[in-house]
Amino acid sequence: MQGERFPGRATALATAIAFGCFAVLVVAWVLHFTAPVDQARSGWFWVQTAEHSLRGLAFAMAGALVVTRVPTHRVAWLFLVAGATTSLYPLVSAAHPYPLAPSVRAAVFVFGLGLSALNLVVFPLLALYSLDGKLPSRRWRAMPVVLPAVVLVIPVALLSAVSTSGPLLASAVHEPGHRGSGMVLVGAAVAVHQVLWVMCLYSLHARGRRMRGLARAQIRVDLVIYVLIFLGNGLELWFARGSFLWFGPTLPDELFLVLRALIVLVGLPMLVFVLTRTKVYQLDRAARATVLVVTVVGGLVLSYATATAVLSSVLPGATSVGALVVAFATGLAGFGLRDAVRFVRRRVDRAFYGDRAEPYRVLRALPRRLDGLPPNEIPFAVCQTVVSVLRLPAAAIEVDGRRLASAGAPAGEPTVFALGEVGTLLVWPRSGQQALDEMDIAVLEPVADQTAAVIATVVIGERLERSIEEERLRLRRDLHDGLGPALAGATLQLGAVRTLLPPRSDASVLLDSVIVHMRQIVADFRRVTRNERPLLLEERGLRGALAELGRRLSTVDLPVVVELPEELPVEHEEVVFHVAAESLANAVRHAGARSVGLRVEVTEESITVEVRDDGSGITEPVGFGVGLVSMRERARAVGGSCEISSGPDGTTVRARIPRS
Repeated sequence: MQGERFPGRATALATAIAFGCFAVLVVAWVLHFTAPVDQARSGWFWVQTAEHSLRGLAFAMAGALVVTRVPTHRVAWLFLVAGATTSLYPLVSAAHPYPLAPSVRAAVFVFGLGLSALNLVVFPLLALYSLDGKLPSRRWRAMPVVLPAVVLVIPVALLSAVSTSGPLLASAVHEPGHRGSGMVLVGAAVAVHQVLWVMCLYSLHARGRRMRGLARAQIRVDLVIYVLIFLGNGLELWFARGSFLWFGPTLPDELFLVLRALIVLVGLPMLVFVLTRTKVYQLDRAARATVLVVTVVGGLVLSYATATAVLSSVLPGATSVGALVVAFATGLAGFGLRDAVRFVRRRVDRAFYGDRAEPYRVLRALPRRLDGLPPNEIPFAVCQTVVSVLRLPAAAIEVDGRRLASAGAPAGEPTVFALGEVGTLLVWPRSGQQALDEMDIAVLEPVADQTAAVIATVVIGERLERSIEEERLRLRRDLHDGLGPALAGATLQLGAVRTLLPPRSDASVLLDSVIVHMRQIVADFRRVTRNERPLLLEERGLRGALAELGRRLSTVDLPVVVELPEELPVEHEEVVFHVAAESLANAVRHAGARSVGLRVEVTEESITVEVRDDGSGITEPVGFGVGLVSMRERARAVGGSCEISSGPDGTTVRARIPRS
């Protein structure tokens, strides 16, 4: 499995390039610190050297991480090439202060030109191939060929314009107005190259306009960063004193400093983050280990090299003292290695994985969110916890083919986790991913186990309530069809017997009393078979009960407006009351609305109950919750219907109940 996932050659080469960049930078900085002291260097020189070092290391590490997952991805290899070429700049500049033979100095100069030319090819291609490593369309197939051909002209023409008698680097810089034919050709080639670069940037912009959602935002981020790199490169070529294309006008060094700072401190972290957070580029355990090793070991090596260079400069004659100090510092660093690894691991995990890096956080958050919730709200709370804590786009719980709750906006195919034998937890991957990664699954499996018992309790409660309701309806039908007629018949028979007795006789008076009690028993029986009317409905009637219900639920922040006709029929008033009460309670508790309205309309054929709110709408499918199911079942039991419509402007519950 590991061999298939991390092809050996690609991973080995990418890792070698990344570590090679780091080693080159360490050597370059050691050479800089130990250079002859008579070679004065400006602050701008150190800024450029630091910028090249950080940029090269960032590009190399990001490219290596992506190659470990997608060995054939073009953007990853372009990142590696950019990292390698940029990391070599400090090494080339470190060679200048040292006394070198003319041939060696010429070779260093040519090598530096080659690095510059390679960078001029890589950065436009990065914009052309971002983000998926493919060309925008077939029309751009010529660009990867034309661009290197144009760039090749620049170093060739520059070398033809350089005098071999003097210092090579100095002779490449010409004063304004003193240009040979070679430098004119260099300027023309650079101008054409910049036009091609702009075309590559436009292709990225056009690709972003066709994208939607996260991919579009990622392309916009890339475009801004690549435009900054383009501006920094172009302005320094034409308007920086000392450039071989400088033609007179000069921009302040502070502008170039700001551009470089933006690219290194803002652009590169965002670019690396976008690359490693899309599609299959998620860091896995191997990539995570690479980051940890490079960061910790690199920090120790760089600290060691810096300490050695400083001590050799401060104490050039005290070799033994310097060695003792370095050895002592190395021993202290060894004691702090474990803490350093722990610190770096924690920061890397939190940056790339969020709470997934610490599953116990998710497991602790779930009981806290479920504590004190009514049973019908627990499924939605579970889905919301999964979405918010794990930064996933959507989650849902299904039971018996019915969606019990959901949160977020699902897109694509979900990963299914069994909730025991009662249902399933559906979790959708992040935008750009085909499926959840291993760390997501490792966190969600215990969450599913923990949720299964809770959902089983909710489902059992729903099934029990449904069974009770079905049993109640069956008992009601049996009583209504059996005992009810028997009691009514017995009452009629007693009335018939009463007519046979003499008026005002003792038997007649006693029988009258029995008949009254029988009629009361029949009335009580009918009331019981109507499911024991609510006390509020019993005391105030339907109109008074609905008005009082609206008054009780209304607050200053959430007024409940009740519109009722002057008279309400008594047909199915229990159903009308229950539908209105459940709808109002849901709107007040869950809608997040500013106002709620209840309206009842009566016609000759039906009674219409409508509850409307201006809240955020129901994020779950309409079948969510026991309350909504109960409303539908009550309306359907009397031959009516209950419809629920929800959107960003609010939710409307409309029940139509026939009068006959």
